[in-house]
Amino acid sequence: MSDVKAQVEPEVLKAEEKKPVVLKELSSYAKEYTKQYQMDWEYKHRAIISPLEVDELASKIAETYEKIRKVIDWKEENLLRRGAIERILKRRLISELYGISILPDLNAAEMAEPMILELMRSGYFDNGKIAKKQIKEIENILAKYIRILDKTNMPGAPSKKHVKNKMEFYTWMLEIAACEIEEVLAPAFKENALLNLMTNIIYDRNRILPSTKLSDLDRLIQIYIASMRTLYVFDDPIISYNVIKIRYPFWIEETDESINKVTAEVFEIRQQIDDDLNSEEGKHFFKLAGKYDAAYRIIGDVLDSINNTPEAVRGKIADTEELKKMVSEAYFKRKASLKGRLFRSAIYSTLSIFASGAASYIIFEGPIAKMAGEKWTIMSFFVDMLIPSLVMFILVIIIRPPKDANLRVVQKEIEKVIYKQPSEDVYEVDFRRKKNKILNFIFIAISIICGALSMRFIFWIFEIGNVPITSVYVDTVNVAMVVFAAMAIKQKSKEITIEDRANFVEFVLELFSIPLAKIGQWFADKWKKYNIFSAFFTAIVDMPFSVLIRIIEDWRNFLKERSSEMH
Repeated sequence: MSDVKAQVEPEVLKAEEKKPVVLKELSSYAKEYTKQYQMDWEYKHRAIISPLEVDELASKIAETYEKIRKVIDWKEENLLRRGAIERILKRRLISELYGISILPDLNAAEMAEPMILELMRSGYFDNGKIAKKQIKEIENILAKYIRILDKTNMPGAPSKKHVKNKMEFYTWMLEIAACEIEEVLAPAFKENALLNLMTNIIYDRNRILPSTKLSDLDRLIQIYIASMRTLYVFDDPIISYNVIKIRYPFWIEETDESINKVTAEVFEIRQQIDDDLNSEEGKHFFKLAGKYDAAYRIIGDVLDSINNTPEAVRGKIADTEELKKMVSEAYFKRKASLKGRLFRSAIYSTLSIFASGAASYIIFEGPIAKMAGEKWTIMSFFVDMLIPSLVMFILVIIIRPPKDANLRVVQKEIEKVIYKQPSEDVYEVDFRRKKNKILNFIFIAISIICGALSMRFIFWIFEIGNVPITSVYVDTVNVAMVVFAAMAIKQKSKEITIEDRANFVEFVLELFSIPLAKIGQWFADKWKKYNIFSAFFTAIVDMPFSVLIRIIEDWRNFLKERSSEMH
């Protein structure tokens, strides 16, 4: 009996191993997505003619400096490169920004190549990955924005408010310019393909009530904005730039006619984009997109894992069993990386907060306390420094990725996207639904009370630590900003979650933390505008450091030339 069993078992195993291959017809969305993805594959495999290169020693020093900046001016990974471009633009266009003549007449031709080389030295682009012909493209973009800034006159009589508006306008323009420059140097074919896939599917499946609430263009733009915010957590500048390309395609042209048109309409354009980004209707689409973004994120990971020609990609994803296997692998790989990214976020954000707290103490809190006759002790100093940092570290470190059961929901949603369906889901958004005013009032009242209690508890902790009263208020606000940052990181931890099941403990924590986070969000927005420590580095350190790096590189090139002359 056992011999018969031994002979049968391998045959059974073989039969199980050789499951019939089931190929399904791809949806029109999947076909278009793989077609757009091909552009990314072709770009990465292109031949680079006359590549630019920088000195490795100078590059290592510049990269070290960028790591320091990363702690001081903590940003998400996808914002670091663009943040570096913005800093270079602000440094070079300082005369336009502040209305002073520190620099001679701005020359785009003289700015383009040094900008690209500085970005390469800082580690944002590898040696040999940017062609010399791209210098001319950057030059054209710089020339366009210099002309727009030079020709645009801010409305209104000169005043403090006028100067503030001028600064905000110039900053906004430079942020848009940085987005356009980054797009030329590092085209986001892959990201745009996935964004288009998500936007088009939600747009086609979405129904709004009443149907006349939004025009087709406005609905498309709101879905596109929601997709950018949920899928890649894009910030306002890159979202603004992408919306500009849809509403005002002439903006990205470098002709005299288009530049004159931008100059004439720039304030109306900015207002329209601001309205798009802050639309009340947009909240409904954000909630809708946030429910399904995990599926699209995993689809992107699956295509990255294949990393081959579109024909090979289509063949693999058409195989149902192969797709399930790849989705499962991509899901668990992202889940593992999510844990690491959450830990890094905890470390970098904590260090950033600690550095900001130290700067605040040196520049503001210490002198103010001394003027008020307050005394600092060693204990109060450590409480002042450590409490905000500790709060951030704890809030982030307790965040947990989703449970494995979520995988089945993700797989099911991916199949609806990849394969042709006999009938498609309908995502309904009902604008007619009115909030219960009485319940809404009660919820708001409870939020205000919980927020006030949270603030009072934090205030009390600093009082126990004998922190000077002049600093207690500043530190309480700082903790509120910390909670806001931690809540933002928590949202990112749900990047592979479709079914979000909260427990009672999370409900209670959110009851007190969300009102506190809203307060912190308001102050954080102000902090971005008036980050003294970051401004200090940009104005005092960035410029001489970039000059030093160029000197080191020129010196190294000089030594190499002399060395090559020795026979």
